[in-house]
Amino acid sequence: MSEILLVRAHYNSKGLEWRFVDEKINGGAIKLESEPIGIKIGEGDEWHVELVAAEREKRKLRNAVVRLVARVRERKDWEKITALPDFWTDSLTLRCLLSWLNSGVEVMLIGPKGTGKTTIPYKLAEALGWQETLKVDVYTIQKTTELFGSNAASQGTSRFVGSSLYEYIRRAIIAEREGLLDQFLVILDEINRVHARVNESLHGLFDDTRQVTFITAEGSVTVKLPKNLHFIGTMNQGAQYLGAHGVDLALKDRFAPLKLVEMPIDFEVAKLVREVGVLETQALAIVRVARKLRDAERAGQLTFSPSYRGCRNAGHLVRHGVSLKEAIVLGFMSWYEGELAFDHGEFKAKNAQDEVAKAMAALNAKVADIKL
Repeated sequence: MSEILLVRAHYNSKGLEWRFVDEKINGGAIKLESEPIGIKIGEGDEWHVELVAAEREKRKLRNAVVRLVARVRERKDWEKITALPDFWTDSLTLRCLLSWLNSGVEVMLIGPKGTGKTTIPYKLAEALGWQETLKVDVYTIQKTTELFGSNAASQGTSRFVGSSLYEYIRRAIIAEREGLLDQFLVILDEINRVHARVNESLHGLFDDTRQVTFITAEGSVTVKLPKNLHFIGTMNQGAQYLGAHGVDLALKDRFAPLKLVEMPIDFEVAKLVREVGVLETQALAIVRVARKLRDAERAGQLTFSPSYRGCRNAGHLVRHGVSLKEAIVLGFMSWYEGELAFDHGEFKAKNAQDEVAKAMAALNAKVADIKL
């Protein structure tokens, strides 16, 4: 068993400073073994840390070196969670997701772009009081070693440097070993685009062994997942998102599938009003246009359509004085190939064969009394 201590973060004129919460063991400077990757440290944050090295003088620690393990958070009873703050999901979907995660089942979120597949894991971790979620863009990884780290040159030799995923797993292992109740959650984003060589290594992580071995410059390394580490995969729905490899049958069998659907239009409008500050009529027009473009994409008429993020971008233009018509055109239509001309108060495509012409045709009617 290692020594687990509690520290608190403070900011001063020199930057971030750590102090022991237990004043009986306070003393000299506290230094992190390595800087946290993708973790925001706030004033007053308390962390359980593993003591790596220190000079001791009676009960006081001098020049302590520590490793971050888990931020102190209040864990919530998952069975009492019936909704997620500022995020729409139907009650059955939420119940399935919570039940599977708390039963140690890995979950695959499937659905069209903009349904919140990447957002919902963050909201879940926050609602449950789990550790901050780690997102891994698996489609950028070409081989297993890159998933967990890389070989780096140091003083004439090569050494293995762990990735953010590797360090996150190590934190979870320490927390479980030391009896901490913290839970950790990883998003494997766009897993349907994972490279075939990485695909094979994922099989081992998600079967009964929950481990994989890979070769580094320092020799073989075995990663075994602890029970307090959970995974959510995401994959966009539609042939255009399958990528070069897709999800093979063996990997599918290791996840529980859960389809997400688009949020109701009244929720999307209200969210846009609340987050951006536009009028409800303006928000309704933006969302209606976006939904017409989404319908056209699903029908195979377009290769792209704006998600809620696109609606928010257009809303910011309206909020800062751009006309509603111009905000919609600039915020949405600029993605499509081709040029638009402004003729007699209307936007028209210069070339009827361009995708922007198809996008304009998909709207084909007034949207909330606005003719584009």
